[in-house]
Amino acid sequence: MKGIILFILILTAITASSQVAQIDISSKNESEREEKVVTLLKEILLENDLSQWRFTDKVIIEERVIPHSHPTLTLNTSSFDKKDILDTYLHEQLHWYVDRNQSGENAAIEEFKLRYKNVPFGNRAGARDEYSTYLHLIVCFLEYRSLAQLLGEEESKQMMWNQTHYTWVYNKIIEDSSYIRKVLKNSGFDLVE
Repeated sequence: MKGIILFILILTAITASSQVAQIDISSKNESEREEKVVTLLKEILLENDLSQWRFTDKVIIEERVIPHSHPTLTLNTSSFDKKDILDTYLHEQLHWYVDRNQSGENAAIEEFKLRYKNVPFGNRAGARDEYSTYLHLIVCFLEYRSLAQLLGEEESKQMMWNQTHYTWVYNKIIEDSSYIRKVLKNSGFDLVE
């Protein structure tokens, strides 16, 4: 029995180490803050099997930027909390996932437009424009469900409520979870339940 447990532990360590090796994580300016986030992200990848959420294999850490997915997934140094870094990493990876299904993205957004006719944008409640707010209903729902799978339902929900940006979007994905799940499933987004 001890041999089996040891084998599983070794296999898990090899898998996690391989996951880190498959992702090119670098700091833009090699500052102390950037290097700290590089280290923390590598630790997160060692501690969690995030392979199902890896859609791009290049990550840059840069101070004083808004995290973004394209052209290169870029995280900032605003937090050294592993859960916050995990959340942002998943969010930006999920943009890459959604981009792979343009027809599904368009179908989901058209469906959302029927239910949510006047979405906020250009402020903390929404995204930079109307289209991006609708897009974030997809991305943020997938983020919410991914975190629930990794951290548990209550922790995931609490993290969504604590967000200081896309506040309308995060409220909707909690309040209208069943509806959004159905729309995304019908649109081919089956990454998470």
